Amino acid sequence: MAISEQVRKQLIASFRAELAEHIQTITDGLLALEQNRLDSEQKVETLRTIFRAAHSLKGAARAVGVNTVAQMAHALEDVLDRLNRRTLELTPALCTACYAVLDAIQDVEKAYEAGATAPPPQANQAMAALEPFRSARRPEPEPTPVVTGETPPQPAASVVVPESRPDAQPEPGVVAAASTEPESAEPAAPAEAATPLRPERASVETIRIDAAKLDALMAQVSELHISRIRSEQRLTQVQRAQEVIGEWQKEWLAVREIYGRLNRRAFRRGPTDDHTSHDLMRLLTYLATSQERLRHTVALINEMEREYANDTMQLSLAIDALEDEIKRARMLPLSTITASFGRMVRDLAQAAGKEATLNISGGDVELDKRVLELIKDPLIHLLRNAIDHGLETPRKRISLGKPPAGTITLKAEQQEKNVVISISDDGRGLDFEAIRHVLARRMGAEAQTLSEAELIEAIFSPGVSTSPIVTDVSGRGIGLDVVRRNVEALHGRIQVVSNNGAGATFILTLPLAVSSSRALVVQVSEQTFAIPLNAIERILDVAPQEIYRVGGREMLRYNGAAFSVAHLSDVLSLPRVTATGAAEQHFTVLLLASAQRQMAFIVDKLRGEQEVVVKELGRPVERLGGIAGATITGDGAVLLVLNTADLIRLALRNEGRAPTVLPVAPTEAKTLPRQKCIFIVDDSITTRTLERNILEAAGYDVRVATDGLEALNAIEAETTLPDLVISDIAMPRLDGVELTKQLKNTPRTAQIPVILVTSLASNADKARGIEAGADAYIVKGNFDQNNLLETIEQLI
Repeated sequence: MAISEQVRKQLIASFRAELAEHIQTITDGLLALEQNRLDSEQKVETLRTIFRAAHSLKGAARAVGVNTVAQMAHALEDVLDRLNRRTLELTPALCTACYAVLDAIQDVEKAYEAGATAPPPQANQAMAALEPFRSARRPEPEPTPVVTGETPPQPAASVVVPESRPDAQPEPGVVAAASTEPESAEPAAPAEAATPLRPERASVETIRIDAAKLDALMAQVSELHISRIRSEQRLTQVQRAQEVIGEWQKEWLAVREIYGRLNRRAFRRGPTDDHTSHDLMRLLTYLATSQERLRHTVALINEMEREYANDTMQLSLAIDALEDEIKRARMLPLSTITASFGRMVRDLAQAAGKEATLNISGGDVELDKRVLELIKDPLIHLLRNAIDHGLETPRKRISLGKPPAGTITLKAEQQEKNVVISISDDGRGLDFEAIRHVLARRMGAEAQTLSEAELIEAIFSPGVSTSPIVTDVSGRGIGLDVVRRNVEALHGRIQVVSNNGAGATFILTLPLAVSSSRALVVQVSEQTFAIPLNAIERILDVAPQEIYRVGGREMLRYNGAAFSVAHLSDVLSLPRVTATGAAEQHFTVLLLASAQRQMAFIVDKLRGEQEVVVKELGRPVERLGGIAGATITGDGAVLLVLNTADLIRLALRNEGRAPTVLPVAPTEAKTLPRQKCIFIVDDSITTRTLERNILEAAGYDVRVATDGLEALNAIEAETTLPDLVISDIAMPRLDGVELTKQLKNTPRTAQIPVILVTSLASNADKARGIEAGADAYIVKGNFDQNNLLETIEQLI
C-alpha cells in the first residue's frame, strides 16, 4: 500500500539528516587517515567507525527504497573492509574515488527527493572509479539467502531495518558491478554495526524542528520587544502623572493651615443667612471632600505605579528569558559549517598542485544560525585564498626549508558576547608589491605612496586580485569583497596580520547572535537617529584644536592612531547647526568601526540609549544610503537606524577618495555608448552557438571562428579590434594556446583579453594557459553562465 505524501516527506527529511551524518563521519575518517594524523590504535578505531557508518547508511537507504545509495554504500563497505583487513593500501587515488562515491550518494539522494526515477550519471561514474579497488572479494563470504518473487519495498516508518530484511530489486540504471556483488557477512553483528559510535543519552529527548519555525518565533519576540518598549513608555507616563499629583499634594499641604483657620472661624460664627457665609461653608465642605479624594487618589496611583512597574519588570524578564531560550535553540556549533572544510581544502590543494592540511580548533563554539549562514562564505573564501595565494608548491616550500605540506589553521574562541575566528597559514604572506602593481593599473603613480595598512584595506575592494589568471578558484577579485560585506552585515571586525615568508592571518570578530540590540540615540541637525552600540568603539569629548587637517581632510589622533573625521550632518546631507555657548568649546565624537575600517563622526548631542528592533524600510527606500532600517519608539514615533558601513563609505566618498582606495575604473562608454565586440573561437558548433546566444542576450556584438588560424586572420584584417577573445584550446590548424601567444606577442593585439574555455582541467593545461598570457581559464565541466559574464565584465 502506498504511503501518504506527508509520511514520505517525513521519511525523506529523516533520511536526509541521517545520510548527511554518515557522509560526514566517513569523510572525516578518510581525511584523518589520508593525512596520517592518527596513531595505530586510532587508525583501527577510525576504520571501524567509518565502516559502521557505511553499513548504517546502507540499511537506512534500503529502508526508504533508495537502492542505488544502498549499493554504493555496500561498495564502500567492501573497500573499507579490505582496508581494515590490510589487503588494500590507502592511497590518494583510493581516497579520491571514495570521495567521489560520497558526492554521488548525495546527488542520488537529491534526485530521489526530487522524484527522479533513475539515478544521475555521477553514480555510475563514481562506482566505475571505485570498482578497481573493490574487485578483490573479501575472504570466505557467506552467501546471502535468495528470496524469490520479492517486490520493491515501500518506505517504512523507521529508517533503520534489521539486516535480515531482503534486498530490494535494483533501480534502473544502477551499476552492474554493484548489483551482482553478493552480500557478505559483516565482521560484527548487524545490531552492533548499525549502532552509532557515540554515548547513549537516554535521559535527553530531542526533536527535529524546522529552522524557519525558530525564525518565526524570533520575529514574534521582536514584536514583544516593541510591546515592552511601549509598556515602559506607559510606565513613564504613569510616573509623570504620579509626579503631577505629588506636586498637587504638596501645594495642598502648604495651604491646609489656612483652610483649618477658615473652617474654625466659620464654625464659631454658626449658621447665618448671609450668602457669603453660606458659600464659604459650601467651599470649605468641598475642600474637605477634595482633600480626602486627593489622599485616596495619591494612594491609588502610587499602588498602580508599583504594580505597573512590577508587571513591566516581569514582562521584561519573561521576554528576555524567552529570547535567550530561542537564541539557545538557534545556536549551533561552528562545526556545523566547518565539517566539510577539510575535504574542500584537500580537493582545492590537489587541484592547485599543492599539499595542505587543515587544523580546526574551537569547532564546539556555538553561534546563532543566522551568523553561521553569513560567515560560511567568508570562511570558504579565506580558505581558498590561503591555498591559492598563500601556500607555496611543495617544491618551493622544500627549497625554503618548510615541510612540503602547508598548514592552514582555523581557530575559534568565545570572548564575552563575541566570537573571534582566525584563519592563518604558513605560506608566503601578503605580497604587497603585487598588490601595489595591481592598484597601479587604476591609480597610476599614486599607488606607490600607499602604506601597508592602505594596501591591506585595498585587497577587500571588488576586482582586486593578484592572481595572474582568472580561474574557477580565484582571480575575479570578489572573495575578500564578500568577506567584508558579510562581516559588515554582522557589525563585525576584520584584522589582517601578514608576516613576509611566514604566512598571513585573517581575524574576524563577530557577535554570537543577531537579534534586537541596544542603540545610542543621537541628535543631528535637530533630528534624532539611532546607531547600534556594537558599532561604536568610543565616545569622545574633543576640543576643536585637537582636530587637524592633512591632505584636505580632518583628522583626529586617539590612542596613537589617526582617524578621519566627518560631520554626521554632512554625510546625511543635513544642514549643520551652529554651536552656541559651551557647545563651542568641544565636539561630541563617535568612533565607529565596520569590518576593517574605523572613522570618527561628529554629532550635535547624545539623547541616551535604548533597545531597538530594526525593521526593514522596504521599497522604494530599501537601499537608502546610510540607513539600515527603522525602529519604533515607545511613544509610537519612527526612529531611523544608521548603517555604520554605509556611513563610512559615504564619508570617504565626500572627501573625494574611495572607501577602499579605488572603485573599478569607469568606462568611457557613458558618453558614446558602443556595443562591445567579442570573438568566439571554437571548432564545436554546439559550443559556439551556446556561447553566442549567451553573449548576444547580454548585449554584446559577437563574431565567430572555427579555429585559431581563421580567428587570427579575421582579427588582423579588421580595422577595429575585438574587445575580448573567447577561445577553446583543442582545435585544428592553430589551437587556443598558440592563438593566445600570437595575440599577446603582437603589439597591435597584445592588450586584447583572452579567455580560454576548455574541457582540459589539469594543472599542466592551466600552466600552459598562464604562460601563453591568457587572462582567464574556465573549465567547461564547471561552466556557469553568470561566471562567464562576470569574468567578461571584469576584463573589459
